[in-house]
Amino acid sequence: MDEKLLAKIGLNKYESSVYLTLLKQDSMEASKLSNASKVPIGKIYEVLKALKNYELVEILPSRPQRYQVVDPERAFKLMYKRKEEETLNKLKMLKETFDEIERELCNDNSPKNVETVFWPDRFRNNELNEMVTSTFEKIDHEICVVIHGKYRPGRSELYDSSVSTFSKAYLSLVQRGVKVKILDPGSQFLPSLKELIDSIEDLSFKRNIKDLMEVRILENEYNFVIIDSRITLLDIEDQFNMGRNLGMTRIYDESYAKRFKAKFDELWTKGELFL
Repeated sequence: MDEKLLAKIGLNKYESSVYLTLLKQDSMEASKLSNASKVPIGKIYEVLKALKNYELVEILPSRPQRYQVVDPERAFKLMYKRKEEETLNKLKMLKETFDEIERELCNDNSPKNVETVFWPDRFRNNELNEMVTSTFEKIDHEICVVIHGKYRPGRSELYDSSVSTFSKAYLSLVQRGVKVKILDPGSQFLPSLKELIDSIEDLSFKRNIKDLMEVRILENEYNFVIIDSRITLLDIEDQFNMGRNLGMTRIYDESYAKRFKAKFDELWTKGELFL
């Protein structure tokens, strides 16, 4: 076992070092453990307390006090169970917060109609294509898309695997006469789209693409979609994995969409022409 594995479950460098040292010993006093693990003596008790709270380490009833690891198989199963419960509780609280936000958005002059959709952990079979088709078939005139910098190549496996689906969907919109404007940070979407366009032999379709689709490159911190200047789509980020989205919120409110369109136009002027 190495420190990288322990870091993935939340242990810091000192905690990992002390745990790995104890894992090789029957038990140790704090001072000797400090030397063996190269953790400063001023930090050793704080580290041991943290490991005890994780229930990875226990104190033996001896003088002076000695420390030893709890049976690893049992300890890590319990640790996983606790983290699972904590995550479920946080997700429940997150859902309650979104519900409250939606209720407030429906009051006074905030968006009047808000819909939240949560994605599965993995899109299976044709689920992603069906979701995109269902959303895009409602577009009549224009779609404006801003893609966050976190979707550059390799940062989101789910996004990288979906770019072909979105590329085809955007070209289908153009084929229907819908205006498509996209701000992209330089993600996998760009080569995917270019490859599709290059493979098109229909010259009239290519003229439509030139007239109706424009793509610009811009590294930015925004991530939203505006449909027909009346619907705004916002991602719901997974707070435990910022490279992944939990789902999407659709806001049906023209005044709200107008605010996002103003931001889009501001960003659009800064983008570098790609297509």
